[in-house]
Amino acid sequence: NPDGSFELNVAKKTSIPLTVSAIGYYSVTLTDYLDKKPLTVYLVPKVYELNEVSVGGKSLARQRKANLTLFKDEFLGVTANAQNCLILNEPDITFNYASDKDTLKAFASKPLNIENRALGYKITYYLDKFEYIRSTKSFFFKGNMIFTEDLNKGDDQEKVFSRKRKFAYLGSRMHFFRALWYNDLKSTGFSI
Repeated sequence: NPDGSFELNVAKKTSIPLTVSAIGYYSVTLTDYLDKKPLTVYLVPKVYELNEVSVGGKSLARQRKANLTLFKDEFLGVTANAQNCLILNEPDITFNYASDKDTLKAFASKPLNIENRALGYKITYYLDKFEYIRSTKSFFFKGNMIFTEDLNKGDDQEKVFSRKRKFAYLGSRMHFFRALWYNDLKSTGFSI
């Protein structure tokens, strides 16, 4: 409703984290929400601190293109599957150019809409924070995502996507941590 209240029946999905998000606010993920009483969730507004603005004749187009390439390489990755990802709303990504020459910071006031054409996914990513430190080549990003399958494909294309998804999963970090969690490292081929 207009004051932000909503009701959601999660009785059948008790093991799935619940993310509450809104454009212009940092998202909140809840993992313990089984109480029968209503919850109050406060979202923190995203405030972007900008340095003083000076207007000049120098275009930032080249610098933006370089920053966007760096952002996509770190955020999406450089694998063959990552190269088949497309951020549909790149203009919604804002870079902080002047705060720190060593650290690239990126912000998005709207969720990023990403198509993974290699695996047949559409991803909505609520980017809360992205920082890349050039001197150490390290990065950090935080946010929440929603995956949806591209359902506009036929049975043959779905079989191809299924095979590609399995290939991408086997040996991945997620595969490793799931095997570790279930104490199943040996049978899955992992060793520590």
